[in-house]
Amino acid sequence: MPTERRLYKISQVIHQRQLDIVIGLDHIHDQHNLSAVIRSADAAGFGRIIWTPDFKMTEKVNPEISRGAERWVDLNLYDDLKPELLKLKSQGYKIAATHMARKAVDFRTIDWTKPWVVVFGNEHRGVSDDIVEIADENIFLPMLGFVQSLNISVAAAVTLYEIQRQRQEAGMYDLNASAEQVKDLYNKWNLSEDHIQLNSLITRMTGPMPESDHQDGRENSKFFLKMKEKFLKNK
Repeated sequence: MPTERRLYKISQVIHQRQLDIVIGLDHIHDQHNLSAVIRSADAAGFGRIIWTPDFKMTEKVNPEISRGAERWVDLNLYDDLKPELLKLKSQGYKIAATHMARKAVDFRTIDWTKPWVVVFGNEHRGVSDDIVEIADENIFLPMLGFVQSLNISVAAAVTLYEIQRQRQEAGMYDLNASAEQVKDLYNKWNLSEDHIQLNSLITRMTGPMPESDHQDGRENSKFFLKMKEKFLKNK
């Protein structure tokens, strides 16, 4: 059975999830980068990544880097990101591509409180031209030193935390999620396996987080250990 502290944490996370921010990975191939972006997405409160791998044999998520965040973040694979991006645009999302073009804007000037898909490009080639063509905005991270770019996993973390900052200031993390969102995430996260009742999460728990004299033991959870064993077996 989950502790009161763990149940409180799950309640907060499930209501804070910002489902109208999607992270796009355009031909990202490095295992470390993929795993680190998944971890940053979960940490910042975002739950969906769409990904076109760079090779037919896709890299495995490394649980030593992701720290089990793959349980909480949807990772959807596509042979081509463009059709999915166009579909999301038809649903009201705007597309931001991390691409240094003449009309590119500082990523901090964007209003991230709206629904967005943020696309990060290949480690060497950047975002594909066909995705740049349909982007509503090209964004860049200012470089004040001699290097011209950040590692993609670092760039993603910096960008996602600016999105989090704006949304937190707007109070978007303080809202109660719909019952539909709670139920959907409850099923996706297989919380019934943790002996958690759906009804206990429909209403967001309030007050301070219950104190604990010990760590929550996530590193020893069945999910984390199973993913670690699977990764090492296929390595």
